[in-house]
Formats: sequence, C-alpha cells, structure tokens
Amino acid sequence: MCASITVKTRYYAYLHEITGVREEEIALDEGSTVAELVELLVQKYGPRLRAYILSEGLKLRPNVAVAVNGVKVSEEPLKKVLRDGDTVVILPPVSGGAIA
Repeated sequence: MCASITVKTRYYAYLHEITGVREEEIALDEGSTVAELVELLVQKYGPRLRAYILSEGLKLRPNVAVAVNGVKVSEEPLKKVLRDGDTVVILPPVSGGAIA
C-alpha cells in the first residue's frame, strides 16, 4: 500500500469555468508528479480541460505555466514531484493589456 499526499489546486479564469470550483484538495500517491495530477484532473473534468492546457504528446501548451507553492516551475513542470500540502496552480494563458 502506497502512502498518500494531499495537494490543493486552484483554478483561475477559464479553468475555473471548466471545473466549476475555485480550489479543491486532491489525494495522490506519495511521489506523484504534476503530470499525474494533470491526468487525474483531465479524467475528472474531461476533454475541455485537456484541450485547454495540453498539446499533442501530452505536453503543456507553450503559454500555460505551473506554479507550486507560489513559485513558477520553469524546468519540465510536468516532472515536478509534489509533496503533501503543496498548492498547485495551473496558470492559464494570459492575453490582453495595453502599453500606455
């Protein structure tokens, strides 16, 4: 039997619309990665979530970022190992704004 961890996920913008919640706690096996979290979320929320954050080959879209505990994961975010109590935010594409 594998030990489990609990991570908090937060959803902003269109991801909030897809999930219908602002945040939730997710139970994962100890040693799980962001990729395993994303797989679970895709199973739970379906193809709209997959299409919004993943490109072909199960990679993050270039304009999607992941932050763990408030720090953007810059090197291979899907391989980041999660720990009990981590807060994960999948940052949706940002657009708009104007230069004044």
